[in-house]
Amino acid sequence: MKEGTGSRVRDRGHPLVGEADPVRRPADGAEQSVVEEVSAEFTADELKEFLEADLYPVQADPKFKEELREKLWDLVQRQAAAKLDETK
Repeated sequence: MKEGTGSRVRDRGHPLVGEADPVRRPADGAEQSVVEEVSAEFTADELKEFLEADLYPVQADPKFKEELREKLWDLVQRQAAAKLDETK
């Protein structure tokens, strides 16, 4: 869902590249670490080009989406279980 904000467009409520998100705050340095890692690998222009693909009205194959959903859910569950095991 896209919503107009003047001449800028926000996709699914997420800020555009370079736009501050006043709601999210990193719990620790992990988010900053990811930002630094990504910015070391890709230029701002490459990231912008990648993110612009979300603006195109191309739909993913339903089978692909379901397989991806299942893989991501499995990943989330394994990571949650690993963190739970660390606290024991």
